[in-house]
Amino acid sequence: MKQKMESNNSIEELIIRYLQNEIQEDELRVLDAWIHESDANKAHFFELKGLFDTRKEVAFLNHYSVERSWERMAGKLDAISGVSMKSKVPGKQFWLSFLRYAAIIVIAMGVGVGMNQWISNRLYAGDTEYNEIVVEKGGRANTLLLSDGSKIILNASTRFKYPTSFNGDERVVHLEGEAYFEVAKNHSRPFIVKLKNQQITVLGTSFNIQAFNDDRFSVTTLLSGSILLESFDAQGRKMSSMKLKPNQQARSDNRTGSIFLSETDASISNAWVEGKYRFKDEALVSIVKRLENYYGVNIRLSHDSLRNIRYTGTFSLDQGIQEVLDIINSEKQFTFMKDGKDILISARSK
Repeated sequence: MKQKMESNNSIEELIIRYLQNEIQEDELRVLDAWIHESDANKAHFFELKGLFDTRKEVAFLNHYSVERSWERMAGKLDAISGVSMKSKVPGKQFWLSFLRYAAIIVIAMGVGVGMNQWISNRLYAGDTEYNEIVVEKGGRANTLLLSDGSKIILNASTRFKYPTSFNGDERVVHLEGEAYFEVAKNHSRPFIVKLKNQQITVLGTSFNIQAFNDDRFSVTTLLSGSILLESFDAQGRKMSSMKLKPNQQARSDNRTGSIFLSETDASISNAWVEGKYRFKDEALVSIVKRLENYYGVNIRLSHDSLRNIRYTGTFSLDQGIQEVLDIINSEKQFTFMKDGKDILISARSK
C-alpha cells in the first residue's frame, strides 16, 4: 500500500511538471504509459489538466471554493487509488498548494513571462469549449497530450485550438503555424486538422504541418500512416483532395487550392522536435522565415538575387542566430549586419 501511495505521488509530480511545461522527454514517456494503462488513469489526468486549464478562474477562488475543489478531487483519487486521499498527510495541502500555484502560473503567462513563451486561453464556440495555445515567436517546442491520447508538439510562432474534450463523431482541431502530430487511432472518430485553406483527415498517424497564415503555401509531410488532404481556394471552395503515403510531402497553394505532391525524406520535416533544424536544397528566403520564428528576429534580404540561393545543412536550435548564419554562409555568398532583433543580409560585393 505504501508503495502504491508513493507511486501516485510520483505520477502527480510528473503531471504538474507536464502542466508547467517542465517535463523531460523520458518523464513524458513514463507519464504517457501511465495514462494509457487504464481509463481511470486517463480520467484522472484530464481532471487535473482541466483544473489547470481553468486556472484563470482559480486565481479568484476564495478559500471555500478551493476546499470544495479539493473535496471533488479527493473523491476522484479515492476511486482510482483505493486509498482515502483525505487521510493522506500530504494530500490535501499538496493539492490546495497546486490550485493556488496554478493561479500564479496564469498571471505570469498572461504577461508573456516564461522560458517557453506560450499563452493559454479559454474560448467558446456555441456549446463547445476550447483551449487555445499560442507559442510566441522565438519560443521553443511545447508538447500537448489531448484527451484522446494524441500527442501534439507545437513549434514557435504557432496557434493551436482544440476542444477540452472530444464529444462528437469527429476530433476537430485548428492550427496556424507549425506542429508535429502523433494521432491516437480511432477509426470511428476521425481526427481532423483545420488550416486556413486546407483540411486534413486522419485515422491514426504521425505527420508534420507548416501552415503560417502569411505564407503562400502550406506544407504537409507524412511520416507514418495515411492522411487525406483537402484544399480550398480563398473563397472556401473545395478545389482538390489527395491521399498521402509515408515520405510524401504536399505543398498546398492557399490562393488557388492546388496541391503539389513530391517524395521526400520525411524525417527532415520534424527534426525541430529533437531540437535541430535540417534543410536540404532549400532556398534562403524559406530558411530565413524559419529562423525568424525560431529566434524571434526580423531578417531582411537586401536584394531579390539572394532569395533563391539554395543550401543544405543541419544546426542545433541551441546555437545562436549569429553562429547559424555563419554556418549557412560558409561559402561567403553574403554578409549580414545585426542590430538588436533586426538582421540585414546583403549580397557580397564581387
